[in-house]
Amino acid sequence: MKQPFLMLALLMLTAVLSVATYNDSLQGSQTAAPEAEGIALNLTATGDLPGMNKLKLQRDGQNVTGGSFRMTVLPQNADASSSERGELVGTITGGTVTLTTAGTLSAASGVQITIQSGTGEFASVTSGTGTISITASSENPSQLSGTLVLNF
Repeated sequence: MKQPFLMLALLMLTAVLSVATYNDSLQGSQTAAPEAEGIALNLTATGDLPGMNKLKLQRDGQNVTGGSFRMTVLPQNADASSSERGELVGTITGGTVTLTTAGTLSAASGVQITIQSGTGEFASVTSGTGTISITASSENPSQLSGTLVLNF
Protein backbone atom coordinates (compact mmCIF):
# COMPACT_ATOMS: atom_id res chain seq x y z
CA MET A 1 0.00 0.00 0.00
CA LYS A 2 2.87 2.41 0.74
CA GLN A 3 4.42 2.01 -2.71
CA PRO A 4 1.42 3.28 -4.77
CA PHE A 5 1.04 6.22 -2.35
CA LEU A 6 4.74 7.06 -2.72
CA MET A 7 4.47 6.90 -6.53
CA LEU A 8 1.42 9.18 -6.46
CA ALA A 9 3.22 11.64 -4.16
CA LEU A 10 6.24 11.73 -6.49
CA LEU A 11 4.01 12.35 -9.51
CA MET A 12 2.26 15.21 -7.73
CA LEU A 13 5.59 16.73 -6.67
CA THR A 14 6.89 16.51 -10.24
CA ALA A 15 3.77 18.30 -11.51
CA VAL A 16 4.21 21.07 -8.94
CA LEU A 17 7.91 21.50 -9.71
CA SER A 18 7.61 21.34 -13.49
CA VAL A 19 8.99 24.38 -15.22
CA ALA A 20 7.91 25.63 -18.62
CA THR A 21 10.30 27.25 -21.09
CA TYR A 22 9.18 30.27 -23.13
CA ASN A 23 11.14 31.47 -26.18
CA ASP A 24 10.83 34.95 -27.67
CA SER A 25 12.55 37.04 -30.33
CA LEU A 26 13.41 40.59 -29.34
CA GLN A 27 13.53 43.88 -31.27
CA GLY A 28 14.14 47.33 -29.84
CA SER A 29 16.59 50.02 -28.91
CA GLN A 30 18.65 51.58 -26.19
CA THR A 31 16.90 54.51 -24.53
CA ALA A 32 18.28 58.03 -24.18
CA ALA A 33 21.97 58.80 -23.90
CA PRO A 34 24.20 56.12 -22.40
CA GLU A 35 25.00 56.47 -18.73
CA ALA A 36 28.50 55.83 -17.43
CA GLU A 37 27.67 52.56 -15.70
CA GLY A 38 24.13 51.81 -16.85
CA ILE A 39 22.18 50.92 -19.97
CA ALA A 40 18.39 51.12 -20.41
CA LEU A 41 16.64 49.11 -23.13
CA ASN A 42 13.08 48.95 -24.49
CA LEU A 43 12.49 45.67 -26.32
CA THR A 44 9.42 44.17 -27.98
CA ALA A 45 9.03 40.40 -27.68
CA THR A 46 7.31 38.08 -30.16
CA GLY A 47 6.90 34.36 -29.66
CA ASP A 48 5.63 32.37 -26.70
CA LEU A 49 5.19 35.47 -24.47
CA PRO A 50 4.65 38.49 -26.70
CA GLY A 51 4.92 41.86 -25.07
CA MET A 52 7.14 44.72 -24.00
CA ASN A 53 10.36 44.46 -21.99
CA LYS A 54 12.14 47.17 -20.04
CA LEU A 55 15.67 46.34 -18.97
CA LYS A 56 18.11 48.36 -16.94
CA LEU A 57 21.61 46.97 -16.95
CA GLN A 58 24.18 48.08 -14.39
CA ARG A 59 27.73 47.37 -15.43
CA ASP A 60 31.34 47.55 -14.43
CA GLY A 61 33.27 47.74 -17.68
CA GLN A 62 31.93 44.93 -19.85
CA ASN A 63 30.51 42.91 -16.95
CA VAL A 64 26.82 43.21 -16.11
CA THR A 65 26.65 43.55 -12.32
CA GLY A 66 22.92 44.04 -11.73
CA GLY A 67 19.79 45.70 -12.97
CA SER A 68 16.07 45.25 -13.37
CA PHE A 69 13.70 43.39 -15.72
CA ARG A 70 10.01 44.10 -16.32
CA MET A 71 7.95 42.36 -18.99
CA THR A 72 4.36 43.28 -19.82
CA VAL A 73 2.87 40.20 -21.51
CA LEU A 74 0.20 40.81 -24.16
CA PRO A 75 -2.18 38.39 -25.93
CA GLN A 76 -1.00 36.81 -29.18
CA ASN A 77 -1.77 39.16 -32.11
CA ALA A 78 -2.52 42.04 -29.72
CA ASP A 79 -3.79 45.35 -31.07
CA ALA A 80 -4.37 48.78 -29.51
CA SER A 81 -7.54 47.60 -27.75
CA SER A 82 -5.93 44.50 -26.17
CA SER A 83 -5.51 44.23 -22.41
CA GLU A 84 -2.30 42.96 -20.95
CA ARG A 85 -2.20 39.38 -19.64
CA GLY A 86 0.07 40.39 -16.77
CA GLU A 87 3.62 41.30 -15.87
CA LEU A 88 6.78 39.48 -14.88
CA VAL A 89 9.28 41.34 -12.70
CA GLY A 90 12.82 40.45 -11.77
CA THR A 91 16.43 41.41 -11.41
CA ILE A 92 19.44 41.15 -13.70
CA THR A 93 22.27 39.18 -12.11
CA GLY A 94 25.02 38.88 -14.71
CA GLY A 95 26.17 38.81 -18.31
CA THR A 96 28.49 40.80 -20.56
CA VAL A 97 28.11 43.82 -22.82
CA THR A 98 30.07 45.20 -25.75
CA LEU A 99 29.91 48.94 -26.37
CA THR A 100 30.60 51.03 -29.46
CA THR A 101 33.27 53.74 -29.40
CA ALA A 102 30.39 56.19 -28.77
CA GLY A 103 29.44 54.23 -25.63
CA THR A 104 26.18 52.74 -26.93
CA LEU A 105 25.34 49.05 -26.74
CA SER A 106 26.70 46.90 -29.55
CA ALA A 107 25.87 43.52 -27.96
CA ALA A 108 24.82 41.87 -24.71
CA SER A 109 25.29 38.18 -24.11
CA GLY A 110 24.31 35.78 -21.39
CA VAL A 111 22.32 38.42 -19.52
CA GLN A 112 20.87 36.47 -16.59
CA ILE A 113 17.38 37.21 -15.24
CA THR A 114 15.99 36.12 -11.89
CA ILE A 115 12.18 36.36 -11.95
CA GLN A 116 10.79 37.42 -8.58
CA SER A 117 7.07 38.03 -9.11
CA GLY A 118 4.19 38.28 -11.52
CA THR A 119 0.76 39.88 -11.87
CA GLY A 120 -2.44 39.02 -13.73
CA GLU A 121 -2.19 35.56 -15.34
CA PHE A 122 1.30 35.32 -13.85
CA ALA A 123 0.34 36.18 -10.25
CA SER A 124 1.34 32.69 -9.09
CA VAL A 125 4.88 33.12 -10.45
CA THR A 126 7.25 33.72 -7.54
CA SER A 127 10.50 32.53 -9.07
CA GLY A 128 12.15 31.69 -12.35
CA THR A 129 15.13 32.36 -14.54
CA GLY A 130 15.88 33.74 -17.95
CA THR A 131 18.56 34.68 -20.42
CA ILE A 132 18.78 37.51 -22.92
CA SER A 133 21.23 37.89 -25.80
CA ILE A 134 21.05 40.88 -28.17
CA THR A 135 23.12 42.48 -30.90
CA ALA A 136 22.96 45.77 -32.78
CA SER A 137 22.12 45.76 -36.47
CA SER A 138 25.15 46.31 -38.71
CA GLU A 139 22.97 48.42 -41.03
CA ASN A 140 21.32 50.47 -38.28
CA PRO A 141 23.32 50.25 -35.02
CA SER A 142 20.52 51.89 -33.01
CA GLN A 143 18.28 48.86 -33.66
CA LEU A 144 18.76 45.80 -31.46
CA SER A 145 17.58 42.23 -31.99
CA GLY A 146 18.03 39.02 -30.09
CA THR A 147 16.46 36.30 -28.00
CA LEU A 148 14.79 35.91 -24.63
CA VAL A 149 14.37 32.54 -22.92
CA LEU A 150 12.33 32.40 -19.68
CA ASN A 151 11.84 29.42 -17.38
CA PHE A 152 9.15 29.48 -14.68
